[in-house]
Amino acid sequence: MFDRYEAEMADYLGTPPEIEPADLVDELDAVLARITREEAKAAELLSQVIETEAYRRNGYSSATALLKHRNSMHPNAASQMVARANNLTNAPLVALAYSQGAISTAQVDSLLYASETAPEPFSDEEAGLVEMALGTPFVQELRKRLNYWLECVDEDTQAQQRAFVREARSLRVRRDGEMVRISGWFDAEAGETLIAALEPPPPAAEDRRSVAVRRADQLMDVINGATGRPNLTVHVSAESLFSGLPGLSETSTGVFLNAADIRRLSCDSIMHRVVFGANSLPLDVGRAQRFVTRAIRKAVDARDLVCVFPGCDRPAHWCDAHHIIHWIDGGETCVMNLVLLCRHHHTLVHDNGWRLEGEPGSLRFYRPDGTEWAERESEAPPPPSRGGPVLDMEDLERIWAIKLLPARGSPG
Repeated sequence: MFDRYEAEMADYLGTPPEIEPADLVDELDAVLARITREEAKAAELLSQVIETEAYRRNGYSSATALLKHRNSMHPNAASQMVARANNLTNAPLVALAYSQGAISTAQVDSLLYASETAPEPFSDEEAGLVEMALGTPFVQELRKRLNYWLECVDEDTQAQQRAFVREARSLRVRRDGEMVRISGWFDAEAGETLIAALEPPPPAAEDRRSVAVRRADQLMDVINGATGRPNLTVHVSAESLFSGLPGLSETSTGVFLNAADIRRLSCDSIMHRVVFGANSLPLDVGRAQRFVTRAIRKAVDARDLVCVFPGCDRPAHWCDAHHIIHWIDGGETCVMNLVLLCRHHHTLVHDNGWRLEGEPGSLRFYRPDGTEWAERESEAPPPPSRGGPVLDMEDLERIWAIKLLPARGSPG
């Protein structure tokens, strides 16, 4: 039986095309772009199924029931797909970008969450928010930017949402044989405090414990009173700090917290502030010395957040501070001559012939053969500032047709 299946599968698949290694990533981009467009088409068809109640012709009580049975979907996935199809009907520009393969399904879900949370402001600024998504390839970063936007346009609802999330907190402790299992949920404010409290110090040279083991030991130290208050670093703009206006307000790990959250945390934590001034740059506390001081490192961490190599999102605590112009070549140890590189990309630059030029925010990366590495997503328009011009449908179609579609793979 399996021999027959294997033969049929071989006939179905045929001989896979030969693709040069240099073209593999572009081919993968094209395939995934086609998948995204097909998912968008499925969402459009599903919305019509829901509107016409076509699922009832086959005896199903709902579109979710249809998806679970006919398409063997997990109940959660089916419910999410139905919700996405319903919400896209109220977000035409998101639906258009989705149908063109310009934004991913995960980006669509992030935008639709903002649409559900603040429907009227979202409708007014939908074009600008879609443009923001075009220029933000990492979904986690897009969600954070949307949190900032929601805090600006609907502060009261966001406060209610935080209160609701806080009420949903829980911690479960269960004996499991000779061990005890701990699991739970915390709101962002409490969670950041917990993470800071449980972050173990760097291990000694002879310490062979894993990070997870050291974190468990750190928890017992906290319970036994062997550690002090948690150390937190927050990044805040001058406007937020001194005038209470909306602005940068997050932890060093990039988690959004509003000003009220930060004030509460500062009551019972050892909190370090990094204040940002004009052009979103931290205060330069550099000195003409070889090694990076803690103050300089905090400023560089606050500015970069992650490894600056295009396409990398390894967090700051996994990264080294790299001199753009090396100290030996006359480069200063100051904020504007330092960037974060994870250990992998730091090794590429120092030992494998890669190089970078420019300054923070406008770096260019070059391969060992001298060709420039350019991230496709960097061609997308920058995120708009609130209150700026709103693009209409024609503008967005022109942007996608010219800039994004060739980069994301031609229609197939």
